[in-house]
Amino acid sequence: MKDLYTRDPKQAMADYLTTLRDDVKKTILSQHLAALRSYLRKAFVDQDELTREENMDRQVRMREFLTIGKSFGLTDKQLVAHLFKGLFKNTQVCECAECSAA
Repeated sequence: MKDLYTRDPKQAMADYLTTLRDDVKKTILSQHLAALRSYLRKAFVDQDELTREENMDRQVRMREFLTIGKSFGLTDKQLVAHLFKGLFKNTQVCECAECSAA
């Protein structure tokens, strides 16, 4: 087993997550994905700034999201693609021909 006691406690926590059962890792990954998408939506779609607390949470979640994702054999590119999937879709409810074509 990998030595979990490193000088960087943040990395140690991320490494610890990879030792969990796959179903637990999938649950954590799903929760992080939802939270990270909400931060992305706030920053890129709504063009609003994250609070200091949101930014700190985002950093922790992103580190853990990447670590857990890599433990499933996903690349950084695949993980980032999951984050941005559907983020910039037109969210209008109107179904007129003009809005549907947008």
